[in-house]
Amino acid sequence: MDPVINYPSGYKLDDTGNLKKWRTEKERLRQRLVNRLVMRRGIASIPGYEDAGSRLYTLSKQKPSERSARALEFVDEALRPEVEMGEIVKVADVVLTEKEGGKYTLAVAVELPDGDTLDLEVLNVGA
Repeated sequence: MDPVINYPSGYKLDDTGNLKKWRTEKERLRQRLVNRLVMRRGIASIPGYEDAGSRLYTLSKQKPSERSARALEFVDEALRPEVEMGEIVKVADVVLTEKEGGKYTLAVAVELPDGDTLDLEVLNVGA
């Protein structure tokens, strides 16, 4: 498992900004998937993990007509290791919503092996 993707180990921020212990495996998976999406691809200097993360930060440089398709491509690329490990089956849906100042909100739905869908939200994409 990617050491960078698992950081921080076992905790997330609650609504007040305090660290909160993960309670379920789905919470842990959700955090790991979001970590994969928000980490800039190529930023890891750990040998063997140079491709960890995503290229979502480049969305504002894409043509407006291509941004949604590129967002899907970048999400698929970032989450491919989770598919290969069998943690998720596939990326089911990606919705990119434009916000002020060239930033975006990304809603992602992934299909789990048990047939459930796990929803993710990433704020300030392309910043």
